[in-house]
Amino acid sequence: MTEPTEQERELPPEAKGNTKWHDTTHAVWMRSSLSEESSEAIVEVAEFDDGFRAVRDGKSPEKGTLFFTPAEWEAFVLGARDGEFDIPEEYLSEEEAAVQRGEAGSEASWVPSPLNTPEAMAEYHRRERKKATTASD
Repeated sequence: MTEPTEQERELPPEAKGNTKWHDTTHAVWMRSSLSEESSEAIVEVAEFDDGFRAVRDGKSPEKGTLFFTPAEWEAFVLGARDGEFDIPEEYLSEEEAAVQRGEAGSEASWVPSPLNTPEAMAEYHRRERKKATTASD
């Protein structure tokens, strides 16, 4: 039995009329290596071939997904780098405040979400092999 195409599949309500919506069924979700399972929320990000991004809570992905155009994502990242979204330190633990100030003992990196589908993990490994091949050329 073949899998239905996007036209044959019934789109979820949030997709209808939403030009930013992308199918995230097999998206490669990534999270910060500094994310801890004990955190209240874990931000996960998926990147699509057209530059769009999706963001969700990795602890509760059923709560929904936000989609960003490439320009919106760039504006968000630049704002985050400038501290536009920093949380006042009185609301943070000392460890969280150190991370926010860039004083964390370890460098953050992107790691795959444990919630990724097997298809998404295969795509992640394909991308990593492609990066390694490109870097060695």
